[in-house]
Amino acid sequence: MPSSLEDVPDEIIRHILLYLSPEDTLLSFQRLSRRFHHLANEPLLWKQHCQLSFSHWGPEHNLQEKLKARASSVDWRNLWATRKKKNKRIAQLLDGVISTKVGQLKRLQEICTLGIDAKDYLLEQCHVDDSAEDFLARRYYASALLDSIHKGLAVDMWCRYQGQALSSQHLDMALAGFDMFVLHDREQDIDYVVRTLDSLAEEFRAEHPAFEDLSTRAKALTLLRWLRAKNLTGMDRPEINYRNLRNCFLGHALSEEDHPSLPLISSAIFTCIAERLGMTAFCLAFPSHVHAAVYAPPGKDLDGNDTEDEDGERKRMCLDPYGSDHEVTLSDLRLKLVDFGWTQGIEDFLRPTPVPIIIQRMAQNIKATHDTILNLADNPIRAAEMKRLRSGYPGLNLDAAVYASMWAELVMKQTSSRHWDSNLVPFLQKFALSWSEDVWIVKKYLAPLYNKFVASQNLPRQRTGWHNVNDIIRMLENIDNRLPEVNRRYTEEITARVHYKIGQVFRHRRYGYIGIINGWAAMGCTTLPMPHYLDAAEAEEEGDVIDPTLSVRETNMGPLRTYYTGL
Repeated sequence: MPSSLEDVPDEIIRHILLYLSPEDTLLSFQRLSRRFHHLANEPLLWKQHCQLSFSHWGPEHNLQEKLKARASSVDWRNLWATRKKKNKRIAQLLDGVISTKVGQLKRLQEICTLGIDAKDYLLEQCHVDDSAEDFLARRYYASALLDSIHKGLAVDMWCRYQGQALSSQHLDMALAGFDMFVLHDREQDIDYVVRTLDSLAEEFRAEHPAFEDLSTRAKALTLLRWLRAKNLTGMDRPEINYRNLRNCFLGHALSEEDHPSLPLISSAIFTCIAERLGMTAFCLAFPSHVHAAVYAPPGKDLDGNDTEDEDGERKRMCLDPYGSDHEVTLSDLRLKLVDFGWTQGIEDFLRPTPVPIIIQRMAQNIKATHDTILNLADNPIRAAEMKRLRSGYPGLNLDAAVYASMWAELVMKQTSSRHWDSNLVPFLQKFALSWSEDVWIVKKYLAPLYNKFVASQNLPRQRTGWHNVNDIIRMLENIDNRLPEVNRRYTEEITARVHYKIGQVFRHRRYGYIGIINGWAAMGCTTLPMPHYLDAAEAEEEGDVIDPTLSVRETNMGPLRTYYTGL
């Protein structure tokens, strides 16, 4: 038996260090002796600490390349310390966000600009224990920050298509961008979508060892029938479920047990897996129902025969992964277009559709879903089911999906178009009034596009207010820096107008929102250039105030929508 720790062999010390926290290793153990200092700073030890301490890494770290390299060639200890220092800074900023409204937006922006490196800490705060004094505010702001970071990743990816109107690359990632707006604390992000499609392609290849020997037509039909047999395309009872919000998300279609999806998502699943299997496949933005197209390789037709005709009909085939196990002939599609009233430009619908057009098509699908749900005001149970996603509040998820569709249309559409700003005003209103924490995204990605659009158009007048992205950014930053005014209620006339107290729960009669009165402002939201503002009398008519001594369950009013000014 060793008489002291100094007598324990290095191999056992290394094993013990794996169970000692990195903080204790740095603050205590490495200071015991020169030998222990050497053992406590071995690259392999800190490589493992990096892997165990942090699950999410920004692309700037090139983590996968570092994991493949020799441990001694990477400064793992410094990398761990860098991530730990970031978490400390995030904690300080989040405390400031919760404690004061002054400079709140600036602090939120600083956290968001740290990107995916902030995700580990924010996930912890999203699930902070109820014993924390400010757990409600901490969860709320951590969730808002996490959502904003996810949205930033999606917008960043969509913006890469600017100037590449004919791009057909990375359809899976582009569609998964919509999932990022409703991801919350779940794992079904862009990387999940890519990994899942990779896995499905490998599974298909393993089940079909002779796949490479088949003709292009046989390959396409074999994959189509395999996907439909596994229920990976289409949906059950489309006459009822077609406009469910979850059908619009590729991540939902891949992760849910019954894999429901719109024709666009079904076709995207087929084309993305087909490409992974070496086929040339595209989506076709056919009116009312997206199809898929597969092309034969150069010098061959669909049946594997030699051909010199590189543009003939024997070189391409069309499929409907959503609703059919069989090939759809080009003549049938042309007849449908005639039935729809198209007499010119028919062939444009039968050519590969660029990714930006597909993304804009999905944005329109989301808006159609939103309109359908709004028309179900007399059937709240059905409307709630249509809005249901894997996590988050249904109403807020629907708003976030519409917000995503607005982003997609702005960043996917070319700024040279005179109609680029067709939805700019409603977008800026929704952003400023509901998602002001996204100002860093607007400033980084949308403002340059807006400036480019304005420079390219001969506009007759100066754009102001809701028509000017830069004006709205400045307005939010000015409000963020404004010190709140303290006003004393010293007259009976003012006191008489205050009917409700802080802490009371209310439901908005017009919109159905449920909230808590958590404070009063002298001007409310009138400082914002709102298109419509409720004065005190109208606000009183629009709301039902509930006894705060009753629980939400007792009031039978569903999930609580809360707002926090800082606890």
